Amino acid sequence: MLGLFKKKLPHCDILFEKFLSPWYPEVDRPKMTRPDMYQIAAFEGEPLDFDALQYLEGDFLADRKKFINKTMVEAALGDFQKITSSMKIDLTALDAVDKFYDRKKIAELIKESDPTDFSNPYLVTVCEFGVMLGQLFRQIEGFDWLYSNPYFHSIIVHKDTGFGITVFDWAVKKFSEYGVDDGFVAKFHAALEAINEYKANPGK
Repeated sequence: MLGLFKKKLPHCDILFEKFLSPWYPEVDRPKMTRPDMYQIAAFEGEPLDFDALQYLEGDFLADRKKFINKTMVEAALGDFQKITSSMKIDLTALDAVDKFYDRKKIAELIKESDPTDFSNPYLVTVCEFGVMLGQLFRQIEGFDWLYSNPYFHSIIVHKDTGFGITVFDWAVKKFSEYGVDDGFVAKFHAALEAINEYKANPGK
């Protein structure tokens, strides 16, 4: 009977509002996921300077960098190792994790997660998947983080085109009915193709 679980999962925006939205500052609390990719307002046609682009500053920025690129990367590698049998973030690992979390396993994550607990399994797994996506983009020249608070509001930015990629929102979509079947290796390649097409034909 494996693979026959067809009960629909909640929509991504419902899950975002339940599990991620409460951790934003109360005065600026989004209620839904963002588009997969968009050109950020700071881009004016010239390559971006990632250091100048950051709006977090000082120790807070340093803390976000360390938390995402060390703490969360190590957590993702450790937690996903039982799925990937690897301590490396690559497309093979992404595909393995993507396929492992089917509707049944995602439904179990949701059921066992208390949205008032910042360390609940749903939020942790979503954020680790988002970090995995982010690190895959960072392995390609020209991509890096635009850090934010909370950390899962951070996006990946391509310096030559100004496109921001909302990898944590991608992750919420994966762990919902909206994107459970999307295939995230293909989605990763599609984002790269869209950026390369824009580079070849800017403004079109």
